[in-house]
Amino acid sequence: MREVNNSFNNSGWPVIYGGHRQADQKEVILKMQAVKAFVLLSLLVTLSAIYGHAQGQTLIRKVKIPFDFSVGDKTFPAGVYSVTRVNAEKIMLRLSSEDGGESINIMTNPVQAKEYPKTGKLIFRRYGETYFLSQIWESDEIQGRQLLKSRTERSVERDLAERGGRPAIVDIVSTP
Repeated sequence: MREVNNSFNNSGWPVIYGGHRQADQKEVILKMQAVKAFVLLSLLVTLSAIYGHAQGQTLIRKVKIPFDFSVGDKTFPAGVYSVTRVNAEKIMLRLSSEDGGESINIMTNPVQAKEYPKTGKLIFRRYGETYFLSQIWESDEIQGRQLLKSRTERSVERDLAERGGRPAIVDIVSTP
């Protein structure tokens, strides 16, 4: 029979008999914890990569807007813009100017198209010479994103309605 030794040397390692050391219970627990940590970390890295890909996905790569416009209560100059996802569900999108000088996160709601749009586009409501971003459509997606009217837009809309006017709809198609 092999002799079992439960004693440790000065360095904290179990004493070795016959070329084999007795399995230390602490060592087994540490190894199991290390394996669990590795599996958890691997899963976390995989999920982060998937989520990160969805977040940064560009919905509209490039759209040239020839007029100043408003999103919420912020006014943007005419220029070239892109739209990307902030979250996987597309509830929040990010509108950014090509030069990086202007950007805003936009809360949106889903809106359904009657047919698939062939190109990506931004839809604006025009009140006289004032434009407000209204909808964002990806090409070949039946579901677009609708922006809520801001306080400023509702005020401009009321003023126009009092004069008997209605907003015009302006589509700006994205460039490939």
